[in-house]
Amino acid sequence: MLPLSITYLPVELHRWDLGPGGDALAVPVWTDIRPLRGAAGLLDWRLCGQLSKMIREGRVAGVAGEKLLLMSSRIPWKRILAVGVGESRAFSDDGFRDAMDCILKTLHGIGASSLAIALPGRDIDCIPPERAMREFVAILNQNQRARGDWLERLTIIDVPSATKGMSEAACALESGSDDTQP
Repeated sequence: MLPLSITYLPVELHRWDLGPGGDALAVPVWTDIRPLRGAAGLLDWRLCGQLSKMIREGRVAGVAGEKLLLMSSRIPWKRILAVGVGESRAFSDDGFRDAMDCILKTLHGIGASSLAIALPGRDIDCIPPERAMREFVAILNQNQRARGDWLERLTIIDVPSATKGMSEAACALESGSDDTQP
C-alpha cells in the first residue's frame, strides 16, 4: 500500500513554476552524460548553468552516491539535491535502488517532507517508467516503515508520456494487483 498519493509534473519549466513547489527537488547526475539531460538539464538551465559550472570545477562528478545540496530561490523548491548515479552504461536495478535509497535517506535527514524527484535512469531511458515506479514504490514503502511516515507530498518529474504508465503502475500496486508486467 502506498503511504501517500503521488502527483506528476512534466519536465517543463513553466509547469514547475505553476506547481506546488516544496522542500526539495532531487535529480540524478551521471559521470558520462554531458550536457545534463532531463530534469537535471532543465534545472541547470534555470540555474544559469550552475550545475554545469560545478561539474567543470570538479565540485561534483556524478559518482554513484555523491551528493550535492544547494539552496535556490530560482525554482519553487527550497533545496536541490543532485545525486550521483555513476556511469550510464553500468546503470542497473541495483544502481537505481542505491540512488533512491540515498535520495530518500538524505531528504529525510534534512527534514524535507514535500519532495519532487526525477527517478534515476528515466532521463536517458535506462529503465522503463512502469518498472521504475514499481521499484520506487517498494523502496519508498521500506523507507517509510524504517523512518516513519515523514512524507507529506511527493511529486515525480518525468516526460508526460511516461507518467501515464507510472500512474497505472502505482495504482496497481496500491490496489494490491500488479498486472503491469510486460
